[in-house]
Amino acid sequence: MPDISELMKKPMVQNFVSLVLLQGINYLLPLLTFPFLFRVLGVKYFGLVSFGYTLTQFFVILTDFGFNLSATKYISTHRSSPEDINRYLNSAFISRFLLMLASLLALLSLTAFFDRFRQDSLFYISYFGIVIGNMMFPMWYFQGMEKMKYITAFNIVAKSVSFLPVFIFIHKPQDYVLVPVFYSMGFILAGLISIYIIYFKEKMKWFIPALKDIAYAFSDSFTYFLSRLSLSMYTNINTFVIGLVCGNTAVGYYSAAEKLYQAYNQLIVPFTGVLFPHIAKTQNVHFFKRVMKHLVPVNTVLLTVILICSSHIISIVYGEPTQSGTLTVFRILICGCFLTIPSMLLGYPFLAAMGHVRYTNFTVVIVSIFHVAGLSILVLSGILSIYSVAILVVLSESLIFVFRVGGVRKYRLIG
Repeated sequence: MPDISELMKKPMVQNFVSLVLLQGINYLLPLLTFPFLFRVLGVKYFGLVSFGYTLTQFFVILTDFGFNLSATKYISTHRSSPEDINRYLNSAFISRFLLMLASLLALLSLTAFFDRFRQDSLFYISYFGIVIGNMMFPMWYFQGMEKMKYITAFNIVAKSVSFLPVFIFIHKPQDYVLVPVFYSMGFILAGLISIYIIYFKEKMKWFIPALKDIAYAFSDSFTYFLSRLSLSMYTNINTFVIGLVCGNTAVGYYSAAEKLYQAYNQLIVPFTGVLFPHIAKTQNVHFFKRVMKHLVPVNTVLLTVILICSSHIISIVYGEPTQSGTLTVFRILICGCFLTIPSMLLGYPFLAAMGHVRYTNFTVVIVSIFHVAGLSILVLSGILSIYSVAILVVLSESLIFVFRVGGVRKYRLIG
């Protein structure tokens, strides 16, 4: 039996524990907050809050620009050269800052020229603090350096502070305008703390890199960005399209189910966050096989229990009657997790880390095209609903799983 104290000294174990704590607070707090908002705001305003948050996530993806993957890989493979890391870090920050400005311009244009966004323009703009905070928070640096412990505690405090006001100050539907303000506060605080740690605790130095270095960091992340953007085509875009076509109430019912579905998928993030830099550095296929061997059966058992207890879960979390539609959407989406979890493990933590980034990104792009085409058909044929969109999500997730299994066989990565 291994000594726990010795095991906890290993960087990979420390990184995993830190990611579990960080991811836990990032998704446990929203998981508590969303049911509260659903009950207090009502389904219509909850739908509007979800719609605004989804719109913001497109700007977050643009500002991230794939650095969460490309920068993690670069830093993990250049840890012996602090100068290279410092130059790449600053180049990434400048690139993300410019992308943040472009995002702000896009948001202001939406609120100025489109009625759907103009009537709640201040509400949508209030969400932009999430984009600013996310731009300042380089999780990729700490993942690549395998030093997540330095930021986890601070981030937990910052995120907790942002969610506490929700329970204190929101008492009626009209208080929905305060939600993006509180969310933005937490992200900005976490971003400021991370900047302090990097440049004062980690001793990185701020300077303006050469233009070629900025261009390299930007281009290095481009293929990852295409993949992240494509992934959002069959995640975030669903709520967005439902909101445009069916209205805020439909968004409310769909989002209630989707939040639980996404929360389950995010349980795997600590594993993928640790595996990606580790596999990229060691190319240890045997270790990856052991992880898959344990996680896939656990996932299967958990999902079976969730499906059996699904009506009780929805009733406990949201207090909603089963005829609302949330239960049916939840059951459809959760079925997709039988493939989504192993698919996530096979993707960036394995295929991309083993050097097949282009294949991994290309297949995501193909699936996103399939998903957007499916949404277009649903809209044009007049059959788009929260149920048809949920079925399309499962079909898209199944297709990406098939591609990734095919990639593993194509490159003979697992014997």
